[in-house]
Amino acid sequence: MNTSAETINTPSKNNRRILLITILIGLSLAAAIWILKEVQMNNIKKDDERDRQSLHDKVAKQIIDSKKENLKVLAKPYVWAVRSEMLKGNISQVNLYANEMVKEGNFESVMVADGQGIIISSTNKKDEGLQFSTISNSAYLSSDSTMVNSRNDSILVMSSPIMGFNNRLGTLIITYALPRIEYK
Repeated sequence: MNTSAETINTPSKNNRRILLITILIGLSLAAAIWILKEVQMNNIKKDDERDRQSLHDKVAKQIIDSKKENLKVLAKPYVWAVRSEMLKGNISQVNLYANEMVKEGNFESVMVADGQGIIISSTNKKDEGLQFSTISNSAYLSSDSTMVNSRNDSILVMSSPIMGFNNRLGTLIITYALPRIEYK
């Protein structure tokens, strides 16, 4: 009787194989599911990073567009003030306006070139008396409307004509440094 009790309590070789195969299949399935989930998580992370970069680019473009529009809005009253002082021959007041503006954040330089393209007022005093075309793009002097151009990814240049009663008195050129955008 001992032999029959031992046979009942110990699994046969086939039962051991089935149990071992079941355990191996279970472990294989668990490993496959884990690998699949890791691949899915990596894809989600890549998609998320791509979406974040796309959002970053859109926000940066909107900020630049907003700054360009703000510079255009600023140009009109500033040109009126400069025009008034130029008609009076009061260039020292034009210099004062420019110096005050540069004290504000991100304004790098303010220049006024006369109708012949000679810089008559500049926050960088070494530029005064120079031909504008020697230090920057002379196309700014010929535009009949306010323009804002990107010099690179961090600088905007606004130019606006200063019109007299029946002639062009000069051109206002403002250089503005875009604030650095940091995302966390």
